[in-house]
Amino acid sequence: MQQYVVRPNDTLFIIAREFNVPLAQLISANPHITNPNAIRPGQTIIIPDLIPIPEQLLVMETNAEEIIDDLYARDLQSVRNKIEIIKRNMRDVLPQLQQALVQENIINELNHAIRILEGYTIQERMFPAMSQANQITRYIADALDYFKTLIPSDIRRLSYLARQIIINIEQNDWGEAKNNYNRALTVWNRNKSQLNETNAEDVDYMERVFENLDISIERQEYSGTIRNAILMADAADALGSIFFERNR
Repeated sequence: MQQYVVRPNDTLFIIAREFNVPLAQLISANPHITNPNAIRPGQTIIIPDLIPIPEQLLVMETNAEEIIDDLYARDLQSVRNKIEIIKRNMRDVLPQLQQALVQENIINELNHAIRILEGYTIQERMFPAMSQANQITRYIADALDYFKTLIPSDIRRLSYLARQIIINIEQNDWGEAKNNYNRALTVWNRNKSQLNETNAEDVDYMERVFENLDISIERQEYSGTIRNAILMADAADALGSIFFERNR
């Protein structure tokens, strides 16, 4: 926990973004602020420490990713087992999500994705089930914004979007693949500035991956898009390692 003295033109939103803490947690840590929309220069603000990532979220993320592979292999028994693991960990982690003031809509969307995944699995609808398993990883990334992480949640979002592009083209939905490409590009553009000169080669490589992925989607090249989306996911993993080593 640290203190911050408000400067002219500061708002709680600006301060929360500067210190990378959720606005809800910043407000909760400063009960002396009766009107969050009216802070004044010279006022002292408490910057809260984020709590560590609950292990249950990481277990859920791993199982959701593995479910996608199991669905490709049509190993439905393994899928069902992993859904039960996800459901159990979701129940266990709920108090910690609430303690961290994770938005209710994120919790609801996560529970909804788990229920829909279970339903699609029962119906043996493979690609819709894959998409819901991937949605679970998306909402876990959203929840991780409220915890102390060594790897930015946006790196996980890049991996989610890479997987979603593959799922899109497996269903011949090139329009949505392009939409997810654009979402991934937005995520990348807002994060690459966090990398320094020693990571120049990594930045250049990711830029080339995005360029090649864009071309393959525009041309509707199935194999090329699969390959480039996998390269994007691999590059995101490499970036995650860079951030982990820097922040640990």
